Amino acid sequence: MFKKRDSIWITGFATVMLLILILGFLSLFFIKNSFITMQQNVIGKLYERNPELCAETLQYMFHEDIAKEASEKGTQALISLGYTEKGGYYLYRHMGWHKAFLGIFCLQGILALLLLCLFFHLKRQNHREEELLIQDIRTEKLQLPTYRFSNKNVVLEIAKLLDMLHAKEAYLSEKNKSIQAFIENIAHQIKTPLSCISISMDFMLEESGGSQSERISSCFLYLNRIESLLKILLDIGRLESGKTIMHREPFYINHLFMECREILPDGERRISILTETPSENSIEYHGDYEWLKEAFLNILKNCLEHDGTKEPVLVSLSQTPEGIKILIRDHGKGFSEKDLPHIFNRFYIPESLKNSHTGIGLNLAKLVIEKHFGTLKAENHEDGGAAFSVILPEYSLKRKI
Repeated sequence: MFKKRDSIWITGFATVMLLILILGFLSLFFIKNSFITMQQNVIGKLYERNPELCAETLQYMFHEDIAKEASEKGTQALISLGYTEKGGYYLYRHMGWHKAFLGIFCLQGILALLLLCLFFHLKRQNHREEELLIQDIRTEKLQLPTYRFSNKNVVLEIAKLLDMLHAKEAYLSEKNKSIQAFIENIAHQIKTPLSCISISMDFMLEESGGSQSERISSCFLYLNRIESLLKILLDIGRLESGKTIMHREPFYINHLFMECREILPDGERRISILTETPSENSIEYHGDYEWLKEAFLNILKNCLEHDGTKEPVLVSLSQTPEGIKILIRDHGKGFSEKDLPHIFNRFYIPESLKNSHTGIGLNLAKLVIEKHFGTLKAENHEDGGAAFSVILPEYSLKRKI
């Protein structure tokens, strides 16, 4: 169907061009024949009246500069014979050439206008098709028969590339699901023996004493660390698989950070919370309290672990047109330029922290904040130390969660 339409457009375009060329050749043919007929009539009349004058006239007409030499004399002759200076024009009209020329000119003008309209129509159609093609590429819905003016090979290659991308996306999605399921399964499998070990160690701790008690207590610390790691892995799996729904509930951001400070070891002494207003109930927010608490606990824990100074970790809270702005900074060494672009990548561990870092806490924090349509950025503070900047768009959250 579309190939037939294409052939119609091409045939129409070629026909108009051919008609314009034919009319041009017909004009030349008519002018030539009319001129020959007129010259023959004039020469015939002269020859009847005066053969010698006819011969002299022919000789004069074959001269190269006849147009330049005879133009003024012809005008004077017309005037002396009682005609006006426009006598030559009236002779032209009397012979009917002007009608023929005007008709041919009008036809050529109409055909040229038709050709111009056809050209702009095709250009407009091509522009519309390009917009349709771009829209279809963005929505990944290419329909090959609908593109009449585009290069079919290019469209076909784009369609193949989109099919390949869809296939790779589906493969990666399935692979990611299988990895998440594997992690969740392993985490659940590990939790049971860990619980058994923890119970057994409780009994051992009650029956032991001295140095053995200290060793068992240190083992509890490692067990808690493993349980914390497993919890984070399970949380990440639930977030990425879409199994977790963020709940909207009103609370004060100040209260959330106060609870975080109470939970973290030595948090009361080492964490300082600053707000733009003196009231504790100044910054209200609507979001999932427990998940945000988990996210900010991981950020604060990171700052506390890597701040080797006695300066407190500062938490600054403020209300801005963008939403609620939260700045968390420590006074440690900060991030290296090599580590900074990868700091939120899962399982990424900086060289200096290979033995004391798992690389998933900050990844979980970023996932939770992005689920609240917020942003989390890491940078080196201008006064030294690491800084985490969070923006939580309050009003968009109220609509979307």
